[in-house]
Amino acid sequence: MGLDLNYIDGQTPLDEEEKEGLLISTIATREELDEFEQQNIEEAIKWTLGKKFKPEKIIN
Repeated sequence: MGLDLNYIDGQTPLDEEEKEGLLISTIATREELDEFEQQNIEEAIKWTLGKKFKPEKIIN
């Protein structure tokens, strides 16, 4: 007889294999990982909006 845990979407804990590749060791759930990734995406978008890219730098 084992413990049967039901998690709400996003509360799913990351297994050890998934945690191995993370740079942030405090991330423990899928929701925290998704939130951190979204934050990085938003910062990248802000960074690109402030830059002027020459076509030869983008297209090769």
